[in-house]
Amino acid sequence: MYKIAVIIVNWNGKKYLKDCFDSLEAQTEKNFKVIFVDNGSEDDSVDFIKANYLEAELPSLEIVQLRANTGFCFGYNTGIKKALEDKNINYVIVLNNDTKLDEKYVKELQSCAENRPEAGSIQPKVLNFFEKNKIDCAGIYISRDGTAHNRGYGKDEKKYSDEKEIFGANGTASLFTRQALEKTAFPGNNYFDEDHFAFYEDVDLAWRMKKAGFKSYFCPQALAYHVHSGTAGKASLLKAYYLHRNYFFMVIKNFSFGEMIEAFFWRFLSYLQLVLNIFKNKKRETEFVKGYSKGKVALVILKAWGSVIWNLFGLIKKRIFIFKIAKRGK
Repeated sequence: MYKIAVIIVNWNGKKYLKDCFDSLEAQTEKNFKVIFVDNGSEDDSVDFIKANYLEAELPSLEIVQLRANTGFCFGYNTGIKKALEDKNINYVIVLNNDTKLDEKYVKELQSCAENRPEAGSIQPKVLNFFEKNKIDCAGIYISRDGTAHNRGYGKDEKKYSDEKEIFGANGTASLFTRQALEKTAFPGNNYFDEDHFAFYEDVDLAWRMKKAGFKSYFCPQALAYHVHSGTAGKASLLKAYYLHRNYFFMVIKNFSFGEMIEAFFWRFLSYLQLVLNIFKNKKRETEFVKGYSKGKVALVILKAWGSVIWNLFGLIKKRIFIFKIAKRGK
């Protein structure tokens, strides 16, 4: 009987899987099962896992093959649903395929969760895979325009050594409790909102858990190493589309009207600054749209806004659902 399920969603990530699965095999805590959800990969990822890990030293491994790339949200939800069918599972860890884990990673996450019964999520210290003295993510924080950022990104890892409450857990390698997942799921066991496809789904879940009365903690003893944007890539028009669209999805669903007005005011100013920076060829913005014309980037952003308008009715329905959760959580 396992208490923890580790969910890995993979899409053409074969080159990362050895590091990820070898580090799972090496865990000092063995009280977990692994559910590997493949999103229609075409790089022999599944064959690689079957050949090397089905009869390896993992406590338990189940492979779920999806026919096409359904996105991170549907993939994770598929794994979580399967995990929670086992009534002994108390904790779910969502783990990116482009990670490598310290041998005490699972043990430390479980220990922190057990010591914090009010927690809905536990965030490990995620370090840059190539620069292991730098933070990749120590949790989520929200800026004044409502955008979400990786807490500590690029900073010295020694500055993030204290266990503390944070806004929410990033979806790279965090632990979520059964109770929090079940209490905050949309109808149909939609834990990560599948309308997001990818990006901001973890931020959206963090808001719901916070509104439902759950807390999130940073656990610096649990270490993971992450190839930042290994699967999604650092820049693409599709990534730009989902980032811009899903920001509005998240704000409309979760912010109070006062918070929404303030966020959109600062977001409007940030859009103006973004446009100015692109036309001035500022390094950060030009790297993000490298290889694409400014017209194509503008069209993608307009398309994202159009999708927000198209989905507005559904977003309002989810907003009502979320604020009902918030009332029950108080």
